[in-house]
Amino acid sequence: MPRHQLLQLPAMLFLGFFTGWQFLKKLKLEMHWGISLLIFVMASLIFWMLPHSIDAAVIDNRFNLLMLINMFVAGLLTFPVLRNIIFEIRILFLGMVAVMSIATGIALISFNLLLCSAFNIEQQKETGAVLIKAGIAFFFFTLYVFFRGIGKHRSYE
Repeated sequence: MPRHQLLQLPAMLFLGFFTGWQFLKKLKLEMHWGISLLIFVMASLIFWMLPHSIDAAVIDNRFNLLMLINMFVAGLLTFPVLRNIIFEIRILFLGMVAVMSIATGIALISFNLLLCSAFNIEQQKETGAVLIKAGIAFFFFTLYVFFRGIGKHRSYE
């Protein structure tokens, strides 16, 4: 469980994001495409956090490959969207990802029953603790983006 939720998912998301940063800098998306792609990215994150999806990715190599490709594409599309979307939606998306990580971590720590059958309870609780820490760190990153953006987008000047 730690390898899948704490290493593979973020690594492929960041690899896709940095690939988008290198190759999709000039891609301009209209608002409706940006929101649609953010929904796709969020649905991908939610799907791959489900215990059944994690179990399937551990058991079946093809499903694991599908997870890796999906997270890479999600990261690839995240860069042009976050670069061109309005400030409020960017903050909302980043905040939702932070809260989702914290909530998933709390759920993994709180339940004393095994949620993923491919792992043991100690791995589940360890993953939950790291997800909470990562979610809190991501929340502070969201605050940084928020206050940096507020300085650039002051409407009362």
